Amino acid sequence: MSRIKLKSLVLAMAMAGTGPAMFTAPVYASAIQEKVTVSPVKSISPSEESIISSAGAKVLRHIAQARSDIHNKDAEAARTELGQANNLLNIIQEALPTTKVKDRIWVAKKHLEYEDTQDVLPDLIPIYTSLDELVDIMPVDVAKKHLDQAKKHLKAGNKKSAREELEATDASLQYTEVDLPLKTTRQLVAQSLSDLDKNALDDADKTLKSAEDGVVYLSYAIDQPLFTAKALLWQTVLDLGAGQNDQAKDDLNSAIGYLQVASESDQKPTQEAARQLLTQAKELQQDLKGGKDIGTRLHQLWEHAQAFADRSVEYMSAGWARYRTDSQPKSDLIEAKLHLTNAKIDMFTGNEANKAKEELGTAERFLTQAADQAKKHQLEDHFQNQITGLQKSVKELSADPAGSRESKYDVLQQELGKIIRSI
Repeated sequence: MSRIKLKSLVLAMAMAGTGPAMFTAPVYASAIQEKVTVSPVKSISPSEESIISSAGAKVLRHIAQARSDIHNKDAEAARTELGQANNLLNIIQEALPTTKVKDRIWVAKKHLEYEDTQDVLPDLIPIYTSLDELVDIMPVDVAKKHLDQAKKHLKAGNKKSAREELEATDASLQYTEVDLPLKTTRQLVAQSLSDLDKNALDDADKTLKSAEDGVVYLSYAIDQPLFTAKALLWQTVLDLGAGQNDQAKDDLNSAIGYLQVASESDQKPTQEAARQLLTQAKELQQDLKGGKDIGTRLHQLWEHAQAFADRSVEYMSAGWARYRTDSQPKSDLIEAKLHLTNAKIDMFTGNEANKAKEELGTAERFLTQAADQAKKHQLEDHFQNQITGLQKSVKELSADPAGSRESKYDVLQQELGKIIRSI
């Protein structure tokens, strides 16, 4: 039985952050390992792990030195330090489990610019292989569906549609707890460099302080029971698929324990999410003991857990840049994305059209609030237009949740995600 490659992922997450607390990250990792008894099957080699550890420590040093240079009014020296930090962040990026497949997708898209579609078909073979290697870490079903469609369009000679499906394959491969915080750290370093170019030294220092504080987020995400529960629910899905019912019972029991802890969180969104998931998990626990088939409902529960985890990451990531923008429009968009995601899950995994319609109605209300807030806070016109467009699209879905293909929901999710990361 393959087990979640948790230890190496936790290390990658910890090393992606920058801040004094970073050095305690291995303690968090071992604590989680002990609690959930997950065997550490490595997705990266010991030598790669050593590189990541060393790179992470040096990122902290370079950012700390850059802040010191800024306080000494030496912008050029700060730029040099941040250049070194960027090089190290690139090294960390290369060690993440999703990087190889994303690179292979990039190659296929690049070949599409100047090769015949038939000549690009062989590029898909290593992409399929890379997806198979990720199955223990994250679900790849959606990515494979998009890749299958890309293959179909390549055979038909349709470059535009093939490119779109390759981009959708890439977008579906975000291991949220790892990819998003690393991306945000890189964005903060880039923003600081931009501030230095404008001689806005105070802004550059604030940005780097936010990057240093990022480790607080990373440590919280690593040690957050909701994230561990989500990983254990996915492991339960794999257990059942492999016919290992006893292991499935153990992993589901462990997931319930973490959800119980999360349900007492002082963070209201986490508390509410955990309590909702906990009720469903306990029902599945009893049905599994009674020998009932819980496969579809378990997968639906895991998908909802993933949606709540995504929301948690997006909220914490938004908090990093709070000094730059009012967070209310972003908050409404994050909530809209959650409910849109839940609608898709209820419609296409649970086959529950009424629940999907209810979730879409809630998503529409949050988009209406986001549009009002965007206008109030005078966001750029293109953001306001995008939000209004999403409002209209979700309203159309709400009128007939089953009337659109799943890909329509995927496109709207991606558009919402891009806006959330941009404002």
